[in-house]
Amino acid sequence: MDNTLTLTVKGIEIHGLHWGNPEGEPVLALHGWLDNAASFSQLAPFLRDYHIVAIDLPGHGLSGHWPAHAHYHLWAGVEDIECVLDQLGWDQCHLLGHSMGAAMATLYAGTFPERLKSLTLIEAIGPMAGDFEGAPKRLADAIRSMKQYSPQQRNRDNLESFVASRMDGHLKLSQASAELIMSRSVYEHDEGFSWRNDKRLRYTSMMRLPEELIGSFIRAISCPTLGIFANDGLFTQEQLELRWSQLKNADPVIWLDGGHHLHMDGDVKAIADHILAFWRQRGNA
Repeated sequence: MDNTLTLTVKGIEIHGLHWGNPEGEPVLALHGWLDNAASFSQLAPFLRDYHIVAIDLPGHGLSGHWPAHAHYHLWAGVEDIECVLDQLGWDQCHLLGHSMGAAMATLYAGTFPERLKSLTLIEAIGPMAGDFEGAPKRLADAIRSMKQYSPQQRNRDNLESFVASRMDGHLKLSQASAELIMSRSVYEHDEGFSWRNDKRLRYTSMMRLPEELIGSFIRAISCPTLGIFANDGLFTQEQLELRWSQLKNADPVIWLDGGHHLHMDGDVKAIADHILAFWRQRGNA
């Protein structure tokens, strides 16, 4: 059965995957930086009573890229999520995000709280904060990068080199998970293989929101919120506490063994069990 879907958002195609029961409660899943919808391929089958839709965010996977003059601001993802929900015809849904997708989901949940039945965050709550003093240099660096921008990607001889780059990267993946991600992130052409991802995704962000502003979005979240974090992930308990304590309607954070991609390479069934229990008990609160 074909489980692909295509939407049109702000003039570009957004591609995705869906699993589960089409008549079940809807769930929108948002992946992490340089990942794609396939990152939920192991988790989604355990959530089969729900209708899981995972999209390739703009510039990622099979989805379109923004025009040459545009930028990939993380907070702009709030508008993208709103447009996707409109395209899907969902008045309300459960929102599930990993890493960058969880950061976007946090901002969305504070902006449009009435559209969410619940919020599930894996390995992030809100985006990375920026300092005021470093903002001018960050903006200059980003503009210099954009002046060099060309959409042309470097060619490689084989797919295996792309898989190896994700296995050995800063946020390491197992071979099986890297191959899943590469199935939507790399394409073959006459001269070899190239990334599909937009190169601008690797550029320095033009601006990072200050911690005080991020807190205002977190405090505006009204739906029940679940957090699942890795013991060997990107956050310590101390770092997380500052933000988690500002939520009005949150369950205690669940800490599980594994790394940043624990929803792919960790105990995926245990994660699914926690999510299902949360949705069933709190998802309509």
